[in-house]
Amino acid sequence: MKRKRFSLALSAATAAALLLSAATAGAAAEEQTALPDAYSSRDPGYVTSVKSQQYNSCWAFASMATLESTLLRAGYETEDMSTDHLNMWATTHKDGTGWQRGVTSDGYPNIALGYLTSWQGGVFASDADGLSIFNPIVSDDVPVDLARYGVTSVEYLFKNKPEDIKRCIMEHGGVYSSYAHAAECMSADKLSYYMPPNYSGGYSGHSIEVVGWDDTYPRENFSALSYTLPQNNGAWLIKNSWGNNNDLGGYFWMSYEDAYIFGQKYNPSFCLTGVEPLDGTKKLLQNEVYGATYEFDYINSRQLTFLNHFSFDNEFDVIDKVMFKTNALGASYSLYFVPDTPDSTPNTDQTVWTKLYDGTVDHIGYLCADIEDFAYPDSSGSIAVTMDTSASGGSCTIGVGEWLTNTNGYVFINSSKRGDSYILQNGSAQDLMDWYKESQHDDIGGTFVIKAITAKTNRPTLLGDADMDGTVSISDVTEIQRHIAEHIQLTGKAAANADYNQDGVINIDDATAIQRFLAEFAPVSVN
Repeated sequence: MKRKRFSLALSAATAAALLLSAATAGAAAEEQTALPDAYSSRDPGYVTSVKSQQYNSCWAFASMATLESTLLRAGYETEDMSTDHLNMWATTHKDGTGWQRGVTSDGYPNIALGYLTSWQGGVFASDADGLSIFNPIVSDDVPVDLARYGVTSVEYLFKNKPEDIKRCIMEHGGVYSSYAHAAECMSADKLSYYMPPNYSGGYSGHSIEVVGWDDTYPRENFSALSYTLPQNNGAWLIKNSWGNNNDLGGYFWMSYEDAYIFGQKYNPSFCLTGVEPLDGTKKLLQNEVYGATYEFDYINSRQLTFLNHFSFDNEFDVIDKVMFKTNALGASYSLYFVPDTPDSTPNTDQTVWTKLYDGTVDHIGYLCADIEDFAYPDSSGSIAVTMDTSASGGSCTIGVGEWLTNTNGYVFINSSKRGDSYILQNGSAQDLMDWYKESQHDDIGGTFVIKAITAKTNRPTLLGDADMDGTVSISDVTEIQRHIAEHIQLTGKAAANADYNQDGVINIDDATAIQRFLAEFAPVSVN
């Protein structure tokens, strides 16, 4: 029987909601450099202007503000990101799959995480010129090749780890979170906010970017509710999306002790810990674009292997990085390249696997392992993530793109298919869709969130093949001569192939060497 994933109804006033229950951090955090008593990313300029949201789109504004701060902190050139592009991307597809929402509906933090980690956003507002939720298009028609930067790793944040939150703000500019908003918990000047744990009035979920803190911010400033104050000083600096509505230019302070900020009700709160420019030299291989909507935690085992199968693009000839999502904090993991069997399924003989990486899950969220440019041997194969929790405890888990429901019906419907994901148990690989069918009586299933980042290295495919026709002939000599004469410019793999003697330059020596090769091996005609 299918299980409901959402039990919390969403507010129709502003967006943010529970997608995943918060995981308890199971390993002690490493000692960090002492943090200052106060910090603001406004001071060094790691924030963009405060925006004014329309409809229930705070989740989109908070997500894009967090990305903007991350890019500015990392030294990248950026500008305002398009919330409309994200909003329309996250609407229901014509075939009924995807997020079950329209552009004026509520949203969820995991929508943005799927959008960013699939490299389909964020998109500069200038690049998305003409796209507007006031004249919306269906998600199928939203262009998905406009992103300038791709997110590669994400750290989830939790209320009981304030030092991690502060470290992320300092290192990455800002973080995403949500809280329960009630007008009576906001001060009259709109500069401070505190909802006590015993608050019993009405509220609605609201998402924001957190860009700083002050450990000495006076508790007396949180006086909106006359009957209670926080027990201690200290507050987070919040960048809101309600325009310039106060003396802080649209920012306000929220008590550390607020009932819901960074709590599990509106999880996940997150920090974008890894981004890279999308300049055409990298390609993301993925079997889903929505990211992890659930955690695959059905099997109680201390060791499991999860696989995603990919077809490779010969132009992007090495695996540069591997991304995956997991809640298994402290688990050991190994990454492998798994060749296919003749029937194009993963080879379960682990003696033919190639180990790519060993690591430890050091945070809950999306991890990114830097591979030393593994040149894959075949046109298809699988990336395997072997998890081991023998030392850390608990079961092996991994993020999965899986359908979600609440009391009103489906919230998300995936479009998983056979041949994309496999699970290895007892030496046998089972298609994940078959596993769902047999174990859960579930025909919709899911797809593991394992992604491979491939790169162009411009390694030669066939030395001498300057015209890239798959053979070495006199036409290649002509191409090299034209290049030397500056009539054309050989680039990429054509240039790599033209450098016949592999000395790093293309010159007459390469053309001569190819001519000698052709003279030696060309067939001799006999009268």
